Amino acid sequence: MLFITRYAPSKISEVVGQQLAVSQLKSYVLNYKAQPQKAMLLWGPIGCGKTCSVYALAKELNYDLLEINSSDLRNQESIKQFLGSALGQQSLFFRPKIILIDEIDNISGVHDRGCLPAVLKAIEYSSFPVIMTANDPFDHKFKELKKACALVQFQKLNYALIAEFLTRICRLENTSFEEKGINTLARQADGDVRAALLDLQVCGKKITFSDATSLSDRKRTASILQALAIIFKSSTAQNALTALENVDADLEETLFWIDHNLPQEYTDPLSLAKAYEWLSRADVFNGRIRNRQHWRFLAYINDLLTAGISSAKISRNKEFVKYLPTMRILRMWQAKMKNAKKKEIAEKLAKATHTSKKAALEQMPYLQQMFRSGGGSEMALELDLSEEEAEWLRKYS
Repeated sequence: MLFITRYAPSKISEVVGQQLAVSQLKSYVLNYKAQPQKAMLLWGPIGCGKTCSVYALAKELNYDLLEINSSDLRNQESIKQFLGSALGQQSLFFRPKIILIDEIDNISGVHDRGCLPAVLKAIEYSSFPVIMTANDPFDHKFKELKKACALVQFQKLNYALIAEFLTRICRLENTSFEEKGINTLARQADGDVRAALLDLQVCGKKITFSDATSLSDRKRTASILQALAIIFKSSTAQNALTALENVDADLEETLFWIDHNLPQEYTDPLSLAKAYEWLSRADVFNGRIRNRQHWRFLAYINDLLTAGISSAKISRNKEFVKYLPTMRILRMWQAKMKNAKKKEIAEKLAKATHTSKKAALEQMPYLQQMFRSGGGSEMALELDLSEEEAEWLRKYS
């Protein structure tokens, strides 16, 4: 039997290092009928105990647990099929029930944009607590979902807690171990208890430092929030250099995150000015990559965004700073959508008037004025405009 199954917690007090989070989870489930939110979203890094906490709570309270993986919810039809019936049906023996939707951040958001609204609608009529898990729920597509949920953060576990847990397992399994070997396994796990248990079992009946170091080092995807904390809080530039190595975000997005959060972290004017100097230089190199395709400049950009910005501060800000996503990406997307609608209408106008698209775009202000004054209905029929396009001409300039 795998250790991750054998030593899975059977009650929430056995969940490693998440006392606050599991107490919030238990309180929510026990007082579900009085809760303003119909669902709870547990978020945190891989292997920190989100899913096993829900299983442990269901076992402790003697609740039925129905797990639905987000891979089952690929479109609106499957959501109605899986989720709708689960939320409405009473359990077989009339016991209380918990619905677990695991890895909600993997749900389809591209192929079927109706998925998340359908989940929200289903949750609204639920008679049972719905618990969802996510590694990183900060994507803009989850904005409405987060409003409907009580949010509980599961912290990344430090290596000392994992090492203590592994030591306890070794004693239960009568496994001999070197303390240095256990510590190495705990550090390599990078906060992932599940991975640490798997590594422990792979090492067999004797855990040595040599065995632990021979295991392949996992390259985990770090969140942008963790990377920002390393860059802004590191005491040396050297420590900050690798902050962006495993971040699952493109360069433009990373630049926006740093730009948006710099003033909150660097309150000293001199530090802020120096940091923005490094940020602007990184942006210059980014422009050169786009224009000249000189990809070797990526190395310079990484150094400027990490070591450069980290070394710009005179002293470390000891206050806790909550890093927030920039709204610039959303505004850029909105502007793009607005311009896309304008171009679609211009194409129809160009086709109807036998002119170029450029000439049609120049006529758009006159067309908009016509629609605003209430005289665009015949023109809409002539150009075969959709209701959306006609509404755009009435409202937007």
